[in-house]
Amino acid sequence: MFSGSRLQREGRLVGRVEISIPLVTWRDGRPRFFASKVHRDLGYKGEDLRHGKAGPWFTVEEAITWSKNRQAELAEKRAAIAAGETTVKKTANAAERARLAGVTTISQLVEAFLDQNPRMKGVPIIDGKKRRKPLAAATVRGYRGSARVLEQLEDGAAWHEPADDMTPEVLTGILDKVEVKHGLAQARALRAMISAAYGFGRSKVGGYIVKHNPVAGLEDTLPVLEPRIRVGSIAEMVHLVAVCDALGFPDIGDSNTLGLYTAQRQADRLALEDSRITSEGILFHQRKKGGQPLLIPMVEILRDRLVAASKRRADWRLNYPHVLIDERLRRPWDDHRYRKVYRVLRHAAAFGTLETVNGKVTRTAEQLLGKVDVRAVMDAAGLKPMPSLADFHDQDLRDTAVTWLALAGCTKWEIASITGHSLKSIDEILKHYFGLHPDLARSGMARMEKWRRTAR
Repeated sequence: MFSGSRLQREGRLVGRVEISIPLVTWRDGRPRFFASKVHRDLGYKGEDLRHGKAGPWFTVEEAITWSKNRQAELAEKRAAIAAGETTVKKTANAAERARLAGVTTISQLVEAFLDQNPRMKGVPIIDGKKRRKPLAAATVRGYRGSARVLEQLEDGAAWHEPADDMTPEVLTGILDKVEVKHGLAQARALRAMISAAYGFGRSKVGGYIVKHNPVAGLEDTLPVLEPRIRVGSIAEMVHLVAVCDALGFPDIGDSNTLGLYTAQRQADRLALEDSRITSEGILFHQRKKGGQPLLIPMVEILRDRLVAASKRRADWRLNYPHVLIDERLRRPWDDHRYRKVYRVLRHAAAFGTLETVNGKVTRTAEQLLGKVDVRAVMDAAGLKPMPSLADFHDQDLRDTAVTWLALAGCTKWEIASITGHSLKSIDEILKHYFGLHPDLARSGMARMEKWRRTAR
């Protein structure tokens, strides 16, 4: 019995056929060329070895013939490079042009969208009664970032493919890979960029260079990101502002204070001008779509900081009208630079050092504080690292302000008149804030207990 079983297993092994053809990999009887980095550098892409996109697969004989031809091509190109007749880059570019002659590629579509779309350049579209505002700087930056993600995905495997070959199924696979590697937020951003790029390519302005938008055919929708709620404590906020001041960045301390005591978004704070400050308060006109004008009374701590900021800049030869100024460069804040500086100072406040987890110092940190002993400065000011600040973002100032207003006993109408939320949405928005802070639950139960004792 045992002997027979062993013979049967040996018989199957003897009958197995191994097919080995240079440059060809077989999977379930289907041949494919997997381009290595050396091949990709010469302009080759991985491909299924079949007749047409949906035709029959190559037979063994056809795969052998294909292999011989491809090996001859590679040898010819390498010989030309070795002889100095061309370069690897020129060879790759020539191969790409030959392969895609007359075809609009994804790279061409996206680059046309980024470089030729008037709205991406800050120019409105006006055609009769049709009006389209220029895209916000953050939106433009997001689209360009998503384009880089797509370009770098799997060494550009999809970047140079024909744009009209991008089907909903292919796009679903790309989005899945991006979500696995970069997270849900980046996958959603990439989908938005692709939809906008294909929409542009199908328009008159875009020259009708593509036939369809693959996003329209997606069967599965990406889940909505969970709302990020991070509320800073009083101790955390006092510490963060104090570290900014101690390290010579009172302008960032001013921005933090302005955010805490107006509950306004970063973009609205950075755009605020001196003329908007009146005897009755600060007049904000929110830039976000549907935003409304708000008049917010100024508290003493904020007024004192703004007066101090004005004194620091009194002898400047050129003064901008903005309330918040990048005092290192003596000009209004660029939002991109602002975020970088904010991250450096937050990290210093959290850990008392400029070094990240891997021991490196970012270029921005080196430029800003490279010669400063951060820990010594903080020790001299009586400040100890506060690790809980490591996950605090500038956008969290708005959440913190809303929660502090609620903890102070403000009604939803009072909160809405400061934050700019509509009354229709204030209940839905505040439930996230209220549900997260234990002090609100404690104060609520204390109120109920007080009522129970007095009610008869």
